[in-house]
Amino acid sequence: MTRSHAPLIRLARFKVEELQKQLAEIDRARTALNHQIDRLEASVPEEQAEATKSKDGFLAYGSYAQAVIKRKENIRLSLDEVDGQAENIRGRLETAYQELKKYELLEERRLSRIEDAVRAAEQAELDEIAQTRALTAH
Repeated sequence: MTRSHAPLIRLARFKVEELQKQLAEIDRARTALNHQIDRLEASVPEEQAEATKSKDGFLAYGSYAQAVIKRKENIRLSLDEVDGQAENIRGRLETAYQELKKYELLEERRLSRIEDAVRAAEQAELDEIAQTRALTAH
């Protein structure tokens, strides 16, 4: 009889779950970075309005605008990095999921073979009983 694949299934399922957690964490990071970009973009009109109120504000706005542009560039670079990590994890998750399905299928086949063997043994026993009865009836 072949051994159960249950330990391999548990390990593969754990691997899938861990990769799903990592992917969810990356999605949260992506959302946070996009939120930072949105906040920066929302702050620009407010700062522009403030800058028009005074000469000092107008002069300071140029530095502020450059800082916003630089910050958005940095956040976009971070987003690219996060997207690369997400793509890597998606690939690993697909592989882990296929491995899990393979082990589950192997276990299904193993259990099916056991059931077939049990049915064959039961049928052989019934056949033997029927043969014994037939012989004793004569």
